[in-house]
Amino acid sequence: MLARISSFNRFFVLLTSIGIALTGCGSGGPSLVQVTGSVTVDGKPANGATLIFHPTGKEMKLIPAATSDENGKFQLATSAKVGVPVGAYDVTVVWPDPSVQPTAAQKMQGLGDPGPDLLNGKYAKKGASGLKSEITSSTKELPAFALTK
Repeated sequence: MLARISSFNRFFVLLTSIGIALTGCGSGGPSLVQVTGSVTVDGKPANGATLIFHPTGKEMKLIPAATSDENGKFQLATSAKVGVPVGAYDVTVVWPDPSVQPTAAQKMQGLGDPGPDLLNGKYAKKGASGLKSEITSSTKELPAFALTK
C-alpha cells in the first residue's frame, strides 16, 4: 500500500509540474510592441539616461523601461523582453552623471550610487515630469524627448 501511495504521489507531482510548466509557456501577459525613441538634453544626446514608462489608468506588475545609448537612442523593454504593452504612459527620466560611476567591485556587491541626476530631479517624479506617451499597436518610434536642464 505504501508503495502505491508513493507512486501516486510521484505521478501527482509530475502532472502538477507539467501543468505549471504548460501554464508558463503561454503568452504570460500582454503582447509587446517593439518601440524605439531618443532623448536629448539641451539639444545633445543624453547617454545613459534611464526612462521609465508608468502606465496610466491601469496597474501593471512589470514596468517598461529603457536606457539611452551614446546617441540618445533607446529601445523599450518590459521584464527583459523587448517591447512595451499598448497603452498610455507617464514617463520619467533620470540621467545619472556618467563621471560618477560605481567601481566593478561595488557593482558586484550591489553597492555604489549611479551618481547624481544631471537633470536635478526635474523629470524624475511620476505624474509631475510633464512627459507622456501613447503606445499603439502600430507605434514603431516615439517622438524625441527633448529635455532641458
